[in-house]
Amino acid sequence: MTVSVNANAIFAMRRVGEELQRLRTEAGLKQTAAGEVLGVSRFTVSKIERGQAFPTEEQLPKLLKLYKATPEERAGIVATIEQGRSYGRAWYERPEVQAVFSGDSYRYFSLEDAADRMSVHSGTYVPGLLQTREYVEAIAAFGQRHESAERREAFVEARIERQAVLTRRNPLAMDALCLEAALRAIVGGPEVMRAQLRHLVSSANRQNITLRVIPFSAGAASVSGASFTIIDFPGADNRSVVSQERVRGDTLQDDAVEVRRARRRFADLADHALDEEETLRRIEEIEKELS
Repeated sequence: MTVSVNANAIFAMRRVGEELQRLRTEAGLKQTAAGEVLGVSRFTVSKIERGQAFPTEEQLPKLLKLYKATPEERAGIVATIEQGRSYGRAWYERPEVQAVFSGDSYRYFSLEDAADRMSVHSGTYVPGLLQTREYVEAIAAFGQRHESAERREAFVEARIERQAVLTRRNPLAMDALCLEAALRAIVGGPEVMRAQLRHLVSSANRQNITLRVIPFSAGAASVSGASFTIIDFPGADNRSVVSQERVRGDTLQDDAVEVRRARRRFADLADHALDEEETLRRIEEIEKELS
């Protein structure tokens, strides 16, 4: 599968981080020891090893010397970094986006861009990648009413930019669940919500998108509003990530136990969802009720 330039850059960071972690471990050193040599905290070393940043031009030679890397190992790491840095800048690297998003909420963009498959439970909201501009604007108008107009606009634009992963040359495959409550909430008014429901129907007809609704009749499952996303990447060596929405932003977790727990949770919810055809009929019924 051909991945986007941004995805390649992320994978390059991960490969470098994993290689540096391997060299450190084989050298019998802890992250604190590496941090002391670099003059930084162990958290900075951890960030590099987790593939969240390349080491700087000053840091890399010090690490390679400390770890006693062979000439071949040095050359491989340098080549990977040079290749990763050669890829184009991503839309989410624009200053106006970085001004609004930070931490895991910001890192999520690069992971979503690098993914080839996602399992999404959006709870009481329409799945973010399937939201219309007007729906997003209504969400922002309420949830960010105390923020500046510029920040709200940046939020809306970022949400719309993200949706390109579904229509790119090698589109993301998405398996999405949402509660029936997400379809019946009249976000933005009847006209906006009717347009949103029609957009869901057209989106669900795309080959790379599966959308299923958990109906009110599903009982306890129908009020499970906590949203989360499981992000899977091409290549067996790339760890899956779970994103969970919190009040102060997204949190990301790539621990294997947490990923398995999220997959079981998603499967349990999916067991109570309507199938794809029933979902489309339910959406169309709700859209007619708004007419």
